[in-house]
Amino acid sequence: MAEVETYIASGGREAAIAAGAGPTPGTYNIAVRFLGGLTDRQKSAFKGAANRWTRAISGDLPSVTVDGEVVDDLLILAQGAPIDGPGRVLGQAGPTHLRPAGAGTAAFLPAKGTMTFDTADLAQMEANGTLDDVITHEMGHVIGIGTIWTRKNVVKGIGTANPVFLGQNAMRAYAELRASPNPLPVPVENTGGPGTAGGHWRETVFGTELMTGFVNQAGNPLSLMTIESLLDLGYDIDRSAADHYALPGHLELAEAGVLTDHSEESRGIVITNIPQLLPEGSLV
Repeated sequence: MAEVETYIASGGREAAIAAGAGPTPGTYNIAVRFLGGLTDRQKSAFKGAANRWTRAISGDLPSVTVDGEVVDDLLILAQGAPIDGPGRVLGQAGPTHLRPAGAGTAAFLPAKGTMTFDTADLAQMEANGTLDDVITHEMGHVIGIGTIWTRKNVVKGIGTANPVFLGQNAMRAYAELRASPNPLPVPVENTGGPGTAGGHWRETVFGTELMTGFVNQAGNPLSLMTIESLLDLGYDIDRSAADHYALPGHLELAEAGVLTDHSEESRGIVITNIPQLLPEGSLV
C-alpha cells in the first residue's frame, strides 16, 4: 500500500517538521492529507491554498482528538474521484468535525474536513485557470466561512431577500470599503441553492472577491473583510495577508457578467458536508 502524503502548512509556508514531531506549536496549522486521484499540479493548488489561509490565520487553537487522532489545528482529507463528468456536481467539501462548546473562543471552529472533487472538473479548472481560486475558496469553507456562521450566531435573515453578516470586525471592514463612519451589516448571497445562498458574500455587491458564491476569472482577491470575518468566528488573524481589494462599480459588475442570473446547473455545484460536534472530552 502506497504511503499517504500529508502536507502541513504553518505561517504561510510548509512547516518544518522534525522526525517524530508534530506541527509548529503556537501557530495555526493546516494538514492536507492526500488520499489519491490528484495530479502534482492539483496537489500544488491545495498546498498553495493551505499556505494562503495559514498566512491569514495566526493563532493556535486547542488540539482535539478526532477519530482517534490528535488534530492541531485542522486536518483536511483531499482527493479527486470520478463523480459525474464535467459540470453539474464539482465535488463535496466542508468541515466534518467541529470543536466543542467548551473550547472557549475556538468553540465550533472546524478540526477536520474533506475536499473531494470530480477528476473531470479538476482537469477543466486546470485548463481554464480557475483551479487555485476554487481550491482556496472551498478550503475557506472548510475553515468555517459560510459553514459555521449560523452556529456562531453571526448572520441573520438567512432565507430572506436580504441576509447579512453581523460580525463587528467584518462590519467595520465593509464600512471602510463603503467610506462609512459606522459599521455596516455585510450583504450575504441571496440567490442560488443550498450551499450558495446564505453561505457567501453577495456577488452583486462584492464582484470577484474570493468568497462570493460564484467562480469568476482567475485572480479573485482575499479581502481584509473576509479576514476580519475570521476574527468574528474566533480565529486570531494577520491583516497583512489581505489582498488589495475595492468594491466594484455597477459598470464593472455589468461588464464582468455578475449582474446576470447565474445558473448553478451550468456553473456546477459543490455539495456541503453536515459537520458533527465533537464531545467535550475530545479536547486535549
